[in-house]
Amino acid sequence: MIKVAAAAQRHPTNRSLADFHRYWAESHGPLFANTKSLRRYVQHLTLPEAYGGDPAPTYDGVSMFWYDEYEPFDVATDDPEILELLTAVLGLSPAPPDDAPPLSSLPADVAALVHEVLKDDCQLFDRSTAWPMHAKRTAVWARERVIVDGETQPEMVKAVFIASKLPGLTFDEFFDRWATHHGPLAAQVPGLRRYVQNHGLLEAYAGRRQTHDGWSEVWFDDLASLQAAVRSDEWRALREDGASLFAQPLGVVVARERVQKDLDWAYHDWGVGALSEDEVRRRLADDGYAALAADPDAPARIKRAAARQALAVWTREHLVTIDESRIDARPGS
Repeated sequence: MIKVAAAAQRHPTNRSLADFHRYWAESHGPLFANTKSLRRYVQHLTLPEAYGGDPAPTYDGVSMFWYDEYEPFDVATDDPEILELLTAVLGLSPAPPDDAPPLSSLPADVAALVHEVLKDDCQLFDRSTAWPMHAKRTAVWARERVIVDGETQPEMVKAVFIASKLPGLTFDEFFDRWATHHGPLAAQVPGLRRYVQNHGLLEAYAGRRQTHDGWSEVWFDDLASLQAAVRSDEWRALREDGASLFAQPLGVVVARERVQKDLDWAYHDWGVGALSEDEVRRRLADDGYAALAADPDAPARIKRAAARQALAVWTREHLVTIDESRIDARPGS
């Protein structure tokens, strides 16, 4: 499988860190999980207690996605809103490759989901174009290479280090040294439970969105174990070796895994199938969707969308359908 790492910072004004993490986990994550080609999706929301420690987080979180194959997201569109969103999220000029399929050629539900995810992304993450830009996002397509194949538990703490090679190294030199020399050094770090390297996918560089050359993932029993490892002689040797391998600064996330979608994932309808239209209306009112609750047709539209697996998300902060009803509502609106 192909993995993608997408790290980000929270929008600077829209939410507190706690609200940002909650929304990312409970609303944005389930929305994106509807992506049909996405096989697995794991979030890593930076632990509040890790800020200011060592290793010091540089991102507020990182999502990892698994796909069966490399899928460059290139679409051609003259929709100014889509172009603006793509530019903000991907950091690219809006001109797609000549062979990019038009957005209008995608299935209607796929195109609708793309639009809704992009809109939601821009109100959640820092997508401003003010410099410096290097610490605002990552986008890395990679293949996984397991160095220490240990078992993990959900309560374990995981550090993610997002890296680029030093100038002057070829990709072959970089990936080989990382795996065969640096990797065994890392395996000696005390308390390490599992260690995975993710080496950048060479064909992804042609898509202009590869911000880094790979990332590593290391699991520890808890934050104290990770921080103790960083103070060890073995970690000191690892850091010294890294100075001749990795460009600085590294991107860092310290978190626990939150699985949004696994290989056995199945669509769930947010409980709508079990509700009558009157119950849907009451739930809309209780959740603050006053305009939808007052719309005589809204409950039936929502139930139809759920039956078609097109109710993409319904939380107390966002309700989205991706069928022809195209509902995009927030409480109070």
